Parts: sequence; structure tokens; C-alpha cells
Amino acid sequence: MENTKSYKVFRFESDVTWTKEKECTVCAADKPEIQLSSPPEFKGRAGVWTPEDMFVASVNVCTLMTFLAYAKHKGLGLAGYESSVEGVLEYSNGKYRFTEITIHPHITVKSQDEIELARKILHDAHGNCLISNSIVAQVKVFPDFRVVAE
Repeated sequence: MENTKSYKVFRFESDVTWTKEKECTVCAADKPEIQLSSPPEFKGRAGVWTPEDMFVASVNVCTLMTFLAYAKHKGLGLAGYESSVEGVLEYSNGKYRFTEITIHPHITVKSQDEIELARKILHDAHGNCLISNSIVAQVKVFPDFRVVAE
């Protein structure tokens, strides 16, 4: 039997304008403009968001947003979520590319009984994060689960 379910198609658009040297602005309808530069490692300006920063951050944010959607659906008593991320950019097969992205989420739940549910939700969210599923780099997740202090 054929799968007859239809899926929506989404489109995301933005515009880039070169401003000077290795800097630009990115804008999209109804969103604040973002200044970007090449990273200092590639002769860009320090202290400005880079495409590399945004790429790595997008994996981290997508994992969070997918986790939040699943947690709400499963009724998880979430008390907090913070995470850090590190992307490894290296020369591989004749070009620079991200080879590994490691996410360290710190998830706080309301009771000890919810830790296993949070672990399962994070596993599912990681497996279904559309950004992680769209890239070649290996994405690893090393979570820390906590119970809110009473």
C-alpha cells in the first residue's frame, strides 16, 4: 500500500548585502537585520557573528526547538534548558567543512521520575532535528539532566 499522506513544503528567504571588506548584513521580511563577517581566522572582524557561528548555533537551536515541541506533546514537566555547542571546522577532502558538532544540553525537570522521559524526548528530538538531518557533519549530544531544587 502506498503512503498517501501529503506533506507541506516550506520556503525561507533572506537577502545579503555586502557592506565593506569581509562584512555584510542579512535581512528578511519582518525580522531584525543581522551584521555578519568572516571570522578572524579568515581575515574577518572579531566580535561580529559569522556564518560559522550561525551554522553551529542553528544546530543547537533546532535541537532545543524540537525538544520543546516534543516535551510539550509528551507533558514533560520542564523547568529549564540551557545548552552549549561546539563545531569542529577542519580541512577534509580538499576543502574546509564542519566535521563534528557537539551539543551539551543541561535539562532541568520538575521531578526525578521525569528524567527518563526527558532522556527519551531528547533522543527523539536529536534524531528528528531538521537542521542536523540536513548537514554532513556528525552531531553528538552529551546531556546533563537535573531535577529542580525545591
